[in-house]
Amino acid sequence: MRIDLHLGAHKTATTYLRHYWAACSQVAGATAMCPPLNEVRAQLTPVCNPPSVKSAGPAEGERRRQRAVDWLGDWGRRVPSLVLSDENLIGSSERLFAQRALYASAQARMERLAEVLKGYELRIWLSVREYGSFLRSAYCETLRHGPYRPFREAYDHFDLASRGWEYVARDVQQAFPAAKLVCWRYESLDELRAPITSALFGIRRAAMPPVGDRRDRQSLSNLAVELLDDIYRRVGADDATRVRPSVERVISGDGLSPFEPWREAERQQFKTAYEQSLVALQALPGISWLG
Repeated sequence: MRIDLHLGAHKTATTYLRHYWAACSQVAGATAMCPPLNEVRAQLTPVCNPPSVKSAGPAEGERRRQRAVDWLGDWGRRVPSLVLSDENLIGSSERLFAQRALYASAQARMERLAEVLKGYELRIWLSVREYGSFLRSAYCETLRHGPYRPFREAYDHFDLASRGWEYVARDVQQAFPAAKLVCWRYESLDELRAPITSALFGIRRAAMPPVGDRRDRQSLSNLAVELLDDIYRRVGADDATRVRPSVERVISGDGLSPFEPWREAERQQFKTAYEQSLVALQALPGISWLG
């Protein structure tokens, strides 16, 4: 069985693509399938996590691996090609800011996953995004899953200078030296969606399902963040966390300015850093670059 492993990253339209590929599975029939996210996260993604002392350490890790091996084997008896997509395989959005670096644990996570994927024909797919918009969107996503923290408190000392996208790609290559790694820019997705989908499912553009509008999750508004920051300063993180969903729902809408934390000098720095990372990515041996 061939496995196409889509790693995301976060905030690069991964959810949108996964829904679209699920529809493509219906067109491809028994030749290629994209299992639902809840199944991937239950059976495969836990393999990437380090076993904790509370979960019986190595014994739990072995149980995770065996469960994933059995799950993949069951799919292998049904289809010749499998598309596995989950942005959390490579790491969580919360860990980006906890570690203050892009997927600092990527290589270790991928090495655990590689143990399960031995013996399969493997292609790996990774999308990258301009740093400023990526970090802003990842911060808003992080707030939906954890305690409230003001942006600057979460972002300060984030290390992009020594760990850009090219280092994430290199980590993946280190864990999967025999696999083909395909990378593309999130900003080029509209023009690349069809050729990527064709490569995954073996269907022509004319046979692909209709394309719906891509709707990235709405960012927090500037006004909502200002209010949450004020609550955080006045009464603390617990209250800011508790009211965040209500503030996000009430102080939102097309008429409000979306959250934009960057100073002009930072935007220019991100633009330059992204351009340099794209050049470095395309120069990495063994990478297939799209767009």
